[in-house]
Amino acid sequence: MTFTFAPATPDDLHALRDLHIDSWRRAYRGMVSDAFLKDGVVAALGRRWQSFPEPHWIVETARENGRLAGFVTVDRHKGPGAYVDNLHVAARAQGRGLGRLLMARAAAILAGEGVARLWLTVIRENAQARAFYRAIGGEEGPGQPDDLFGEPIVSLPVAWSDLPALAALGGDEISAPAAPNDA
Repeated sequence: MTFTFAPATPDDLHALRDLHIDSWRRAYRGMVSDAFLKDGVVAALGRRWQSFPEPHWIVETARENGRLAGFVTVDRHKGPGAYVDNLHVAARAQGRGLGRLLMARAAAILAGEGVARLWLTVIRENAQARAFYRAIGGEEGPGQPDDLFGEPIVSLPVAWSDLPALAALGGDEISAPAAPNDA
């Protein structure tokens, strides 16, 4: 693996948006309407990536040969703990452990800040993502009706309460994370 990791910058906004849109179109087919995946996702995520997230967010990128290969975003203020808002890996980089490395990197940053819990929500029908989160130690909670930009879904919370263990899944590849985005 030849991934390099670094905090995102405002110059990354277009690449983050494009990867986010592509990832949702691939992952959420059959879970939300085709109309949303065709046009709605472009509008929703275009608005989301018009500006850089607030300083209390972690936005970490992975690059391969200079191109964005994946990213993770974490909201430190959506508790309890910190909330993984997004984890996306480009199709060309999938199956090579990048999602695990990005989650480990986020956990390492948060553990270094004294955060004890990391959590996210996943669409109930997203079997691939659910299996991935379980494989890296996530514990699922009960499903709840939810709304994804007007699309009705059932989401499941997934949580990690041992961030050093999650960080250790990155091995030496993430052992020295860069300073948080708000440093």
